[in-house]
Amino acid sequence: MTEQKLIKARAKLMKGNVGMASMLLNLDLVEDSSFDTLATDGQKIYWNKDFVKSISEKELQAVLVHEASHVIWEHPLRKGNRDHVVWNYATDYVINGYLFFDLGMKLPKGGLIDYQYKGWSAEKVYKHLLDDQEALQDTVDQVTESFDLDDIDSGSTDTNDLPLPVGEIIAPTDEEGNQLGESELAELGTEIRNAVSKADKLEKAIGSESGSAIGRRMDELKEINFNWHELLNDFLLSTVADDSTWARPNKRHSWRGIYLPSKVKSSQGGELAIAIDTSCSIDQDELNIFTTEIISMAESCGLEKIRVCYCDTVVRKNLNDEWWDVYELDQGDEIKLEARGGGGTKFEPPFNLFNDYSEDVQDVKAFVYFTDGYGMVDADVEPDVPVIWCVTDVSQYSENLPFGEVVYVDRNSLVA
Repeated sequence: MTEQKLIKARAKLMKGNVGMASMLLNLDLVEDSSFDTLATDGQKIYWNKDFVKSISEKELQAVLVHEASHVIWEHPLRKGNRDHVVWNYATDYVINGYLFFDLGMKLPKGGLIDYQYKGWSAEKVYKHLLDDQEALQDTVDQVTESFDLDDIDSGSTDTNDLPLPVGEIIAPTDEEGNQLGESELAELGTEIRNAVSKADKLEKAIGSESGSAIGRRMDELKEINFNWHELLNDFLLSTVADDSTWARPNKRHSWRGIYLPSKVKSSQGGELAIAIDTSCSIDQDELNIFTTEIISMAESCGLEKIRVCYCDTVVRKNLNDEWWDVYELDQGDEIKLEARGGGGTKFEPPFNLFNDYSEDVQDVKAFVYFTDGYGMVDADVEPDVPVIWCVTDVSQYSENLPFGEVVYVDRNSLVA
C-alpha cells in the first residue's frame, strides 16, 4: 500500500507538472529503511516506508519534486569532496526555496527553508554555512526542532553526527554498491542532461509556463558556451599583452573551420603555464589533442615558452626532479606530454607552486588549468596572472571555482 501511495503521488504530478513527472519516471523507486526519509543518488529514489506513511499526499508530492530537483541540478554529482551533511543543507535550502516560495508546495517537517538563500547557488550556500558558524547552527536547530531531537552544538560536533534534513542526496553507486568513477559520473551527467532536455520538450509541447525547474536548468545549460576553441583563444589574446603586430592568419586551425590571427613575436616574448589534472579520466590521445591546440594558440599570441605541471593531490615532479616541463616554442622543442600521477584531486598545489616560486614564473602571462572540475579550490591561492579553467564535465562548470574564467571542453571535440 505504501508503494502505491508513492506511485499515486507521482502520477498526480503528471496533471500539473509533466516535466517533473517525466524526470521522476527515470528514477527507480527503491524501498530502503537505512534512510530516515527519502534519498537520491541521481539514478534512484530510496524511500523509508514509515516516513512515507507518516506524511500527507501533498507533502509526499513535494518531497518527490524535491528529490527530482536534486537530480535536475545534478547535486549528487556536484558534491565533489564537500562535507556530506553541510552539502545536503546547502542544496536543500536552494531546492526548498524554489518549492516553497515559487511553487507554494507544502513541505513536511524537516524541510529547510530560509528566504535569504533564495536565488543562491548550492555552492554559495555551502561556503556561507562553513564560514558562518551562526548560520550553520541555525540550520542544525531547524532540523533538530522539526524532528524533536536533542539540541546539538554544531561547533563542537563532528559534521557526520549532525542530523540530515528531509530528502538526502548521496554519492552515485553501481549495482554492487561501489561509488562511480569519474568517467561513469560524466556518463551519468550526460544521461541526466538528456532527460532534462526531453522533459523540457514535453513541457513546451503542452505549453507549460516558463520558470519551471526544468526550464530554469535548460536556461543555465544554454548559457554555457561550448565553443572552447574560440573562448580560449579570446582569453589568451586578451590577457597576453605585448608589442606584437598582426600578421597573416594562423592556418593550423583551418581544418576545424577556425581562423585565428597570428602575431609577430615581440622581443619580450612571455610564457604560458598549464596545469594538467591527472586525476580526471582523460586519456593520452585526448590530452595530446588538447595540448596541441593550446600550443598553437600560444604561438599565435607570440608566446615563446610553455611550462606544464601535472597534479592530482600534489604536483608530480618529472624524471629530472623538476616541477615544470618547460618547452621553448621559438626553438622548435618537441613537446611530448606524458601524464604523471593519478588518483584524488586538489586544485591548490599548482597555484601554491606558482606563488611560492614566483621568480621562476615571472614571465608567465596566463595560467590554463585542464581538469574535469571535481574538487574545490581556496580563493586565497589565486595567482597574480589571469586564470582560465578548461573543464571537461559540464556538471562541474564554474560553480566550484571562485576565480578565473571557465570554458567547457566537450570531450567529443578531443577526437583526432
